[in-house]
Amino acid sequence: MNVKALQAQGMAAYDQKQYVECARMLSEADRADPAADSNSAYSIACCQALAGDKEAAFAALRLANERGFKDSAHLERDTDLTALHSDTRWAEAVAQTKANKAATLKGANEELLGIYEADQGDRMGPDVTKLDWKVVSARDEARRARVKQILDGGGAKVALDYFHAAMVFQHGKEVADFQRSHSLAVKASELDPALKQARWLAAASKDRELMNLGKPQLYGTQFRVVEGKWELYTVDPSITDEERAKWNVPPLGDARKKVETMNARPR
Repeated sequence: MNVKALQAQGMAAYDQKQYVECARMLSEADRADPAADSNSAYSIACCQALAGDKEAAFAALRLANERGFKDSAHLERDTDLTALHSDTRWAEAVAQTKANKAATLKGANEELLGIYEADQGDRMGPDVTKLDWKVVSARDEARRARVKQILDGGGAKVALDYFHAAMVFQHGKEVADFQRSHSLAVKASELDPALKQARWLAAASKDRELMNLGKPQLYGTQFRVVEGKWELYTVDPSITDEERAKWNVPPLGDARKKVETMNARPR
């Protein structure tokens, strides 16, 4: 079984509250994936904590931190890890994550980072279709307005600043928002070619722009709900997986499998 299939089964087990199975499948996927990252280990920690295995959960958290996990805000509010809070090792894990964040974000605009984290926090949860989008949209609008002020005032200096701003505009409503997201993400990837998520966001923002113009997307990053079911929005057949890889986008086949996984999750 390949890594993607193992991950999909692990997340399906999570949705069904089968946390022991979730941890087992995600751990197997992590071991099989030479590019396994901090988020992979973090997800394992969540399942282990929910399964009641504190030792395994802290081991997975240590691994996540060794791989550079830095989202301390999410770590501290994630209810999946509540069972770990009373353990003396929790403070150590939080401190290491904060240290990772400080090292990675040296020189970055702290307000842009906070806005980005709020944007991401509003989108946490196994099923985004159940979010109150009226509430989230209002907060998105306020965030875009503030980010525009920061950008206009020259507040973006380093690659992460442009990436954080790009993500906020990616969640806009107008084609102009997606176009600005694309230009900001491209700028971020130019300033730091190693910032893979910026390359992905540049592709995703272009796809979102095209989708909102009624044109086929290029890379296959955009999905939509039609009659209660997820589907991959129309993709330009001339774009190859080799071109997708340049923008840190998985092969198109992975996107199609993702649709199956999303539709298989209980609602």
